[in-house]
Amino acid sequence: MFSTKHFIWIGLCVLFVVGMSVFSYKKKISLKASSYIMVGICIISEVSKMMSNMLESTSGGRHLDPKCLPFHLCSLMIFVVFYIAFGKESKCKRTLINFIAVIGTLGSFCAIMIPTNGVEFNDIGAYQCFVYHAGLMWYSLYLIISKEACLGFKEYLSNLLMLLALVFMEIYINSVLSIYDTNFLYLTRPPMNNLPYLNLNQGWYIYFLKLLLLGALIITIFHLPFIIKKHKNNS
Repeated sequence: MFSTKHFIWIGLCVLFVVGMSVFSYKKKISLKASSYIMVGICIISEVSKMMSNMLESTSGGRHLDPKCLPFHLCSLMIFVVFYIAFGKESKCKRTLINFIAVIGTLGSFCAIMIPTNGVEFNDIGAYQCFVYHAGLMWYSLYLIISKEACLGFKEYLSNLLMLLALVFMEIYINSVLSIYDTNFLYLTRPPMNNLPYLNLNQGWYIYFLKLLLLGALIITIFHLPFIIKKHKNNS
């Protein structure tokens, strides 16, 4: 973590996010166009992840490593991106835009800062991880900058409830797939060992509570400026 190679990856991600943000702002690309670009990034990312994580099946052939199923928070955003790109305009679509704008930004930032797939330049997993999360961060920021996303108080409560619902859903998924030692949303254990806050030093229940509190705090801090600004405009 935070090795020379990691800093290089962070720098490349920053260049990509800034470059794409400037491009999309100057060209004034539409929501549909930006969503199509993100769909392309998602497809490339998932295909590369699938092809590089196929395991030998006991009866012959290969199957995808269950740990690579798209049940991590950022991976779930793939389905949201496809819905935004190809779904009809609706209240549900707007709710998901508000959700991915916040969760995509925060989740991709955490994934880039904590590279669970490694940072080696000869590992396709590192490329898949950093490219996808850099793309997700750009797309999420685009939704905010273009004002496609609304991040007021109602949206704040909606995002918290949606994230909480995902947490409980993922507890079931991790339990069903426990034979494969899955750790989706990092609910089973911390993403890395020896983290200063997220660790199992005081047991799993305390870790789970700290994880929930951290998520709620980060989302609150992220939403706060938008809530204050909207309140001032309404006043």
